[in-house]
Amino acid sequence: MRWIRDFISKEKNKQKYFTGLGWVEISPTAIATLASVATLQSYGVVGMAASNIADGISELLKLEEVNRGVKVEIDEDGIKIDLYIIVAYGVRIPEVAHNVMERVKWSLERTIGLNVKEINVNVWGIRVKEEKEPIMWEEEA
Repeated sequence: MRWIRDFISKEKNKQKYFTGLGWVEISPTAIATLASVATLQSYGVVGMAASNIADGISELLKLEEVNRGVKVEIDEDGIKIDLYIIVAYGVRIPEVAHNVMERVKWSLERTIGLNVKEINVNVWGIRVKEEKEPIMWEEEA
């Protein structure tokens, strides 16, 4: 689809485009959903964390709540996204963060044609893989 004119409405955090047939408005919630899906598809990410972490406790969000792990700000220059993630133990965190940034930027620019000016990745926790079966000790008779 070819956009005729890019227009940012006067209301904060609204992204609008004018086409030949009318206006298309993309909500921050829709942008957050796309960003969280792209993040969860990245290697090393086990989940999203709530952005308003309290008392140093990070909670792995359920699939229905992943938008809570994304903050979206829209202005004239483009979109700023803050991601709050939990990574797997043993991964190289800087590489995971860089891959998340690239994937989210590519996904948003490809899907809805938005200019992404900044992506910040906040690692709120590291998840240690749990053993599938507990180790059983044999008792001596």
